[in-house]
Amino acid sequence: MPKQTFFNLKKEKKEKIIQAAIQEFSTKSYELVNLSDIIKQAGIPRGSFYQYFEDKRDIYFHLIDIIKKTKMSYLSDLYTNQDIPFLDWVEVLYSRGVIFALEQPKFVQIMDLLLKNKNDIYVQLIKDGKDFAIQYYSGLIEKDKEKGLLRKDIHTKTLAVIVSDLTTNVTIKELDTKNPEESYQMMKQNIHHILYILKKGIENNG
Repeated sequence: MPKQTFFNLKKEKKEKIIQAAIQEFSTKSYELVNLSDIIKQAGIPRGSFYQYFEDKRDIYFHLIDIIKKTKMSYLSDLYTNQDIPFLDWVEVLYSRGVIFALEQPKFVQIMDLLLKNKNDIYVQLIKDGKDFAIQYYSGLIEKDKEKGLLRKDIHTKTLAVIVSDLTTNVTIKELDTKNPEESYQMMKQNIHHILYILKKGIENNG
């Protein structure tokens, strides 16, 4: 997290530092980003940077936190509306994620580089995100069971893991930041097919 001295800065100066970091981390993988380039773009002395952040990792994690909060602003009403059946809820959630991606391309580029790099930061962030998703999905699945919308014999955590893994894998496989519109539509289509199969099953019962 940034130091308090960063939060004490004027809004314009904070924004300039953040935009410099976004520019660098959206065009290069984490390991290739040079802290001196961020400092130069931000127009601050090197010593001032260390008054605001511990190191490159610190400002990177702050960026990831900004991305998460920005994306949540697209999704927050869904987390307060749990009346939608679970699988329909997932499809709407994914569609909102596509809107976020179209409107925040640099944030998507940062996450795309993270997904492709698979370094220790990736392991930490993806694990944290997956753990949260599985826990939250499990709660929605249990509610659907109580309403009679899902079979009670379905193992809750297994279904939550399946949905989490499949939706994440579609994103990793189909994401193409050079052709965003086409790749996002393909992602939505694939998610729709996956959720349809989960709803209807694969056995032909005549």
